[in-house]
Amino acid sequence: MAEPRPPAEPRRSRLGRILEEHPEARPRIRDAVFSLLATALATIAIVGLLLIWHLRRRARLIRERLAPPRRVSLPDLAAKDDVDHGPDQ
Repeated sequence: MAEPRPPAEPRRSRLGRILEEHPEARPRIRDAVFSLLATALATIAIVGLLLIWHLRRRARLIRERLAPPRRVSLPDLAAKDDVDHGPDQ
């Protein structure tokens, strides 16, 4: 019978191979990854702020184009309730 093979080691990524060959590159790679993450986070924050600014500006422009609110008089519901059911019911 064939002997069971030992489990194969997972293949190392390119970054893992670079760090294995050049351990002195670790601080430079860490700084590069940090800079990339910081740039991505700043970009997301700026896009969010621009989106909020745009929506507020658009809402203001729409409100400015609307006609002023009309004066509406609503019926007195308390007086109507007294008439329908009587004052003590």
